[in-house]
Amino acid sequence: MAVPADRPIRFLQVVTSYPAYLRDFYADRPELQSAPYAQHIEALLDDGFSGCHNLSREMARAGWQAETIVTNAAPAQRKWLAEQQLTLPEPVDGVLVAAMQIQMFRPDVVYFNEIALFDSHFLRKLPTRPSLVVGWRGFGIPAGTDLAEYDVIVSSFDRTFTEAPRFGARDVQRHYPGFPGDFHAEDTPVYERDVIFSGSITGQHVSRVALLQLIWRASRGDDGGQPFGFELFMPDVSMFPAEMRALNRGSLWGNTMLRALGRSRITINIAVDGFDVQPPNMRVIEATGAGAFLMTNAHPDLSRFFSPGQELETFGNGDELIAKIRYYLAHDTERRVIAKQGHLRCLKDHSLVASAARFRAMIENKLAAKKA
Repeated sequence: MAVPADRPIRFLQVVTSYPAYLRDFYADRPELQSAPYAQHIEALLDDGFSGCHNLSREMARAGWQAETIVTNAAPAQRKWLAEQQLTLPEPVDGVLVAAMQIQMFRPDVVYFNEIALFDSHFLRKLPTRPSLVVGWRGFGIPAGTDLAEYDVIVSSFDRTFTEAPRFGARDVQRHYPGFPGDFHAEDTPVYERDVIFSGSITGQHVSRVALLQLIWRASRGDDGGQPFGFELFMPDVSMFPAEMRALNRGSLWGNTMLRALGRSRITINIAVDGFDVQPPNMRVIEATGAGAFLMTNAHPDLSRFFSPGQELETFGNGDELIAKIRYYLAHDTERRVIAKQGHLRCLKDHSLVASAARFRAMIENKLAAKKA
């Protein structure tokens, strides 16, 4: 399907969110059950969950006709069906609804954040294929995934450049998430806790489990050092000892999480195992953008994005992590200066505006090549 020259490019971002996030989101907003479909989508985007990856508003600001669908937001999908005078049996099949939405919107470009769920088996069933099919991947690709119908896979990580072509991807391009400009960090935060970790655990987070347990033991002074405060904000802590599970305050999402990071003296980021801790994962951008003092895995590539020791801090092993936690808790001014410099660097070089502009240029080049 060629893009007509007399209208804007139609861009559709197809999002699949964490089920735990959607559960909490709708539990906090019962009024949305009676709201129109568009209000669901606006509220989800306003909430800031995975905001570093949400591009549709930036594409609209650039003059494109842009929409977002959240495939597994069942209340929103039910409302969309009702507004189209369509019905499906319960539970609503979000993948089927997404296919209907793609067909009705007729995008020139469709961008999926979950390529395993929406692989070529799904794309081949669409009655009308978009001109350009793009997918993001920030984890390993599951066995059996077919990417032959994707024009391009985008990723921050080297592993995807090796892996995606083996699953049939025609091209892989570099893409980095960016910090959204509608969140504003506090200039002088009032700290509410010493050390925070906010995130989840999967089978690809073995080192994350081990290091979080190490921090917990050190926070109690088990290693003979100074105790400190440590809190977890996670959807599931069943893999931890019972005493450690008591530190969990439940999940934080979107802008609420960003605010909590900024109000913590130290934010911990522990990257996924399978990507050789290559930066930047999304938390690096989120934490610095939120004004937090970030401690993250050391990696040779990190200095391309932030200056270790000046804009964030790094650790190469558990002993270094614990030593630096105690050092920076005892050196408030130095820690605040680093957090401020990291925040300024994020806004300058790693904004969502800049990320979307690079993505848009890549899309326009791809469409031009197809037209030629």
